[in-house]
Amino acid sequence: MGSRQEQQRHSSYKIYVKMMKTVPLDVEYTDTVDQVKAKIGAIEGIDKGQQELFFAGIHLKNDNVITDYGIMANSYVDLYVTDGIQISVKIPSVGKTIKLDVKKSQSVADIKADIEQKGGIPRNEQILMHAGRQLEDTQFGLGNGQTLHVLICPTEKLHISVNVEGERTLNLDVKSWYTIADVKLMIETMLGLPAFMQTQSGGGAELEDTQILKSLHVENGEVLMLYQSVQLFIKTWEGKTLTKDAMKKIEEKLPLKEGVYYLHYRGRALPPGDTLRKSKIGSNSTIEVRLQNVEEYCKTERSAGELASWARRLN
Repeated sequence: MGSRQEQQRHSSYKIYVKMMKTVPLDVEYTDTVDQVKAKIGAIEGIDKGQQELFFAGIHLKNDNVITDYGIMANSYVDLYVTDGIQISVKIPSVGKTIKLDVKKSQSVADIKADIEQKGGIPRNEQILMHAGRQLEDTQFGLGNGQTLHVLICPTEKLHISVNVEGERTLNLDVKSWYTIADVKLMIETMLGLPAFMQTQSGGGAELEDTQILKSLHVENGEVLMLYQSVQLFIKTWEGKTLTKDAMKKIEEKLPLKEGVYYLHYRGRALPPGDTLRKSKIGSNSTIEVRLQNVEEYCKTERSAGELASWARRLN
């Protein structure tokens, strides 16, 4: 421990690199493995991309500082020369350039895998270009320091998940040009749930049957929510029972203000912010619309006759 602290006070020291011969190399306490490779390259003319360094049997990573491995003054580091090269990969669509340490023996498919790992672009969406031509997956043949360009071509195949009312998840393989109606039909064949009873939402908004996944910006791995439509019976304050998506019609056609009416189900008032699921309201249930402060409302807003006419318009 004391020896390392003494070494840190004198940051410049000497190590030995064993190749076919042993070469002394002056390094700094703060040097990274990559910087050591650059110094070896300057002396011996061996490109950094072709160097693999080992110390005490441990492979040294480029970004680590040599003292991380306990390399002190007069240490011996082993050098192996490989067919490695370094290339640049430009991705114009995202304004990014990345450096890759690769081997000449690697194929374009291998390079795509490296780009996916470092750049986050799925390999099946990459088209690699060099000198104006597209590279096939089986070829490579680039030299050190050369540059590839990546064109991003989104695949039409998507793998999405559908969360069914928070109870189960379906995994679906779809095409980007599928409509919501197509997805519903796939779910119907899997679950037996009729398409007309399904309501899907993405980002909190209900999706229309005619909308296309691509136009909705649905991406690979996206999760859609699926809710089963519920048929309700609404009993008005006049004692009349209504159907046909009555809840939606009440919201659209009855401009009743908060505090004037409330919904009542099985002996309790339903909180306005609760969902049907939270209130445990199933299909074919009956909900009552009850008025409160009717007399005051009629004085300040409308007559009772107008309220009755709104109810009649629900049919």
